[in-house]
Amino acid sequence: MDHRFGHSLGWRRPARFPQFRCAPEEATQAVHTGDPSSALHKNRVRRHRYTPAVPRLYVTGAGGFIGSRLIALKPASWQVVGQWRRTPPPEGAVATPCLDLGDEAAVATSLRGARPDVVLHLAYDIGAGSGPNLAWSRNVFAGADAIGAAIVFMSTDLVFDGNRGWYHENEPVAPTIDYGRWKATLEAEVATLGGVSARTSLVWSADPPSVPIQRMILDPLQRGESPRLFADEWRSPTDVTDLARGLWEVVQSGARGTIVHLAGPERITRYEHGQLIARKYGFVTDFPPSYRAQVAPDRPRDTTLAMTAVTHAIVRTTRFRGPSEILA
Repeated sequence: MDHRFGHSLGWRRPARFPQFRCAPEEATQAVHTGDPSSALHKNRVRRHRYTPAVPRLYVTGAGGFIGSRLIALKPASWQVVGQWRRTPPPEGAVATPCLDLGDEAAVATSLRGARPDVVLHLAYDIGAGSGPNLAWSRNVFAGADAIGAAIVFMSTDLVFDGNRGWYHENEPVAPTIDYGRWKATLEAEVATLGGVSARTSLVWSADPPSVPIQRMILDPLQRGESPRLFADEWRSPTDVTDLARGLWEVVQSGARGTIVHLAGPERITRYEHGQLIARKYGFVTDFPPSYRAQVAPDRPRDTTLAMTAVTHAIVRTTRFRGPSEILA
């Protein structure tokens, strides 16, 4: 067992990070003992001065694409506890023991042990469907609510129907696919708990080329095949570093009961985005497009996200960039 953990499921606050370093009665006695100008008096008061707690973030899916970048950009003043199931979090976070989010009691125990100020829920499994993802998320939300931690939930542009694009934060959702439906359900539940839902769109990174969205494009091209990329689906591709920075602003803001959009500013089709990536890595860009309307008509056509004053009141310094700028 790792000496940092008090038990196999939870995380214990290290002794060097107590909530406060103070014995109030002794401090009060010191104030009234002897000459206030004496060295003894000054030392006693100094010794019992309050030391604020180190703020702590608990991240689910901390070893994933977004979680790893979030931890790499961790502010020095924060501590991160990273939950994981398949991939441990990178250096910079205190890892929980391998934790199944489907185990409600284990999740509650882990959160009680970690005592985070904020819980950021990133973990999901796109292949598992709505049932498991809803159950896992509800276990996390219940555990966070039980200890009074703030909740930040990573959501998606696919909660919208895609009929017009440039959706604002407070517009009604109308998902057309299963992934968007269960994300929308969880957004509503987070709202009842006073949490924040942070929507994003098509998270990617120009480097390294091993991240999933690049492999969807580059692997077929390396085999002499054409990637299947829709020329009639518009998104707001979001660089993972920009997203991580924006998430840190949300986490540190103390925001409650709202929705923010953390997305790139460029409206671009999946096909156009793929051409930019192919060009960066020296591949041909004249491969034929695919069409959502022909092979996946239920997918929304245009789910581009607008970042209005609602988001800018919370996310004030992060500058989001589009693929054309990043890959220029």
